[in-house]
Amino acid sequence: MRELVTVIKTIRIGIHKEVHRCKREALERTKDIYNAVIAFYIDFFAAHLHVLDEPVQVRKKDGSIKERRRTNQELLTFAEFHTLATKAHPNPGWPLDEHVPSAEGMPTELRRAAINQAIGKVRSWWSHLKTWEETTPDRRMREPQLGAPNEPVTFYAGMVEHPAYDLNPQKKKRHTFISLKLHTGQKWEKVSLPVVVHARAEALLAGSALEKERIARERKRSKATQAGSGEEKGDRTWVAKSLTVYGKRDKRYPGGVRYAIHIPMEKSVDKPRKAEEQRRANPQMPVVAVDLGVGRLAVMGAFVEGRLAATRFVDGRALNPRRHRLLTAIHRKRKQSGRLQPGVQDNANLWNKIRNLDENAAKQTAVAIVRFAREHGARVIVFEHLRRYRPPKEKMSRSGRKNHKRAYWLRGQIMKWVRDLAFREGILTVERNPAYTSQVCPHCKVLGERKGPRFTCKNPNHRYSADADFVGMMNLYRKWTKTFVYPRRGDDPKPGVA
Repeated sequence: MRELVTVIKTIRIGIHKEVHRCKREALERTKDIYNAVIAFYIDFFAAHLHVLDEPVQVRKKDGSIKERRRTNQELLTFAEFHTLATKAHPNPGWPLDEHVPSAEGMPTELRRAAINQAIGKVRSWWSHLKTWEETTPDRRMREPQLGAPNEPVTFYAGMVEHPAYDLNPQKKKRHTFISLKLHTGQKWEKVSLPVVVHARAEALLAGSALEKERIARERKRSKATQAGSGEEKGDRTWVAKSLTVYGKRDKRYPGGVRYAIHIPMEKSVDKPRKAEEQRRANPQMPVVAVDLGVGRLAVMGAFVEGRLAATRFVDGRALNPRRHRLLTAIHRKRKQSGRLQPGVQDNANLWNKIRNLDENAAKQTAVAIVRFAREHGARVIVFEHLRRYRPPKEKMSRSGRKNHKRAYWLRGQIMKWVRDLAFREGILTVERNPAYTSQVCPHCKVLGERKGPRFTCKNPNHRYSADADFVGMMNLYRKWTKTFVYPRRGDDPKPGVA
């Protein structure tokens, strides 16, 4: 029986720039109430810490008794029992409506989302606090604090509606709306927000709607027949989950805030076996080796049945000069402005440009690597293990050193994105020791010489010269197959090795 794992990705849908002022105020008001409810339940659980650790006894199917801690659902029920007035319990000990009057009439699912946020925060704080008390008797480290919540509003999937109407029918361009229940100042009511949905997100949401309908039919059929689990995940379709509304400071938008909706998508994939198990089962399995660099962001090689089947280069030579120019401009403006003010971000626009450049390059490179691996049927991608950054020995300007450091950090960003994207396709990423990968000939295994981007083999009977990044990629594959021979400096070339 195959084992499935769940993978997650998030799509972002922007709320239209010209959203009405009343709707913007409703979003802000809803966020304030939501965080006030979270703060109330944080105080509630902080005053009832015993329920987090207190064991409860449950009876197993075989009749035996076991002890466990309360689940999140049980903690939520406990909180609602002591904070909400009902017919059976009209006088709770911690009434929510008295402490947060604006929460009166709050949708049940939105309130439960706030309670779950509070449970997660208090559990994390309580765990860190106990660890701090046990491991830091001299109290040198700062005591963990709960702090004030400032969370984006989470709407469960059942709280979202997609009205099929258009507020501007006379225009050719059709608008898309999402309806959320917000606090408009007087009461909680549905508010339609104009959103900008790109084609990829629209296709994912349409597929998610069809998948949810199919799952509902399967569950209904299973209840009628009283057989089966009621949900099959064999088609591997992305399914939308609870969305979250984020607000980001942006002076270009009305009110100085840009709103966006983040929707996590889930699907199930086969859990891949460990990379070493796959290698032992099939030593000549398709593998992609990747050498990350500065001039070239990535050099990829696909090895099929032990032979190099394809190679691809991702050029990044235009990225470094552009980043260097922006860093130079930042350094020049800092010298003109004098001492920096504490707590004030200097040259925010230029820093955003640099971050966007690096993030865009990392994402595009990662997509190219995963697509290359998928095209050649690879189940493993081999990288070199990145060591701690070491500054260059040659003399460089301040902006040059900063540019060199950010170019090195970019490799880690690429690996992070590849690890995430590849696992969604059932592909594993592994790392190998980078020692001598660009200094040993991949054919005769003799220590060569690297000058800049070129590698030259020192074996007199084997004249070989190639790109150093390409040689590093070839040797990474040798390390994957455990056929790489580590040389010792000072060894004479061995002419007999060919």
